[in-house]
Amino acid sequence: MTKMTFSTSRRGLLRGGSAGLLGLIAAPAVFTGRSAAADTTLTVTSWGGDYNKSVREVFADPFTAETGIKVTLVDNGDMAKVKAQVLGNAVQWDVIDAPAAFATSGARDKLWEPLDMSIIKPSALVSQPAPDYMPMYLYSGGLLWDAKRTPDGKHPVDFAGFYDFERFPGRRVMRSLASETLEVALVADGVAPKDLYPLDVERAFRALDRMKKHVTKWAATTPDQVNAVVQNEGDFSYSYYNRVKSAQKSGAALAFSFEQTVNSLDYFAVPKGTKNKEAAMRFIDFCLRADRQVAWSVRGYYLPNNVAAIEEVRKSPSGDFLPDLTNGKNVVVNSAWWGENYTAMQKRYAEWMLT
Repeated sequence: MTKMTFSTSRRGLLRGGSAGLLGLIAAPAVFTGRSAAADTTLTVTSWGGDYNKSVREVFADPFTAETGIKVTLVDNGDMAKVKAQVLGNAVQWDVIDAPAAFATSGARDKLWEPLDMSIIKPSALVSQPAPDYMPMYLYSGGLLWDAKRTPDGKHPVDFAGFYDFERFPGRRVMRSLASETLEVALVADGVAPKDLYPLDVERAFRALDRMKKHVTKWAATTPDQVNAVVQNEGDFSYSYYNRVKSAQKSGAALAFSFEQTVNSLDYFAVPKGTKNKEAAMRFIDFCLRADRQVAWSVRGYYLPNNVAAIEEVRKSPSGDFLPDLTNGKNVVVNSAWWGENYTAMQKRYAEWMLT
């Protein structure tokens, strides 16, 4: 059996209901007018691998069955391409599955349509929408390793250990994305999670400088992070439990630590200028339904944004694999900071990787 390492009380948030998350992550709601009706084919961006399969089975296919609107999934989360589509008045993607840094930076650059709350009518939410992007669920990242190659005591379980190359020698896998990577570097360097923001960027890059020679794989996607360890291209990586669980189901001897995690909301946004705006808003509304949120969270080990869904997820086996946001070791991503700094940080990080 694959060994799992957990934080002391990762179900604390669920035991306390929605108040814990609401106090940590929130945004204002707005109401806008209804757009013209349209029956069409939607193109929704996604994140590859088993994640795409989950989106297809939990959201896309049931939405098509109910509405007749076909959903095409595109494995592409490139914000530069989104911006080029919007500025070039050639929008091809109708719904963007956007992590915090993408959603907030896109809002700053005015890339999103206002949410049409005459179409999107969710029941009670844990975290409220911003004017132009909707929180869908919360996800958690942590450390993973191959349990067969790396026995107990020989692998890191927190971010300081990930950066402790003497105590835990081995090949590191790093994501080619600045968001979350900078947080991990700073916590590893001794910054308390509660004191992270605004991020000390110079200190983060000094920590990354120490890491660089130990990196054997730069992962462009989250499946790449997991596959690199499975395929013995690296020993330790940061990624997400649902990705590890998927690999375990395929026979991989991966283990994951909940000892320390980075937690962030994922959002849906609609690119400005899409010709399928009403259908996109209907899709967002559909995905926020309690039954869809339960199915998504139970399957992917996420924390739902629908309050009614929380009780069902808490009762499910997946409730044992959810983060405790009250644990002081865990990081909660500051979406506002990334909204102001994502473009500059990603440019600097990409240049740093090449030097």
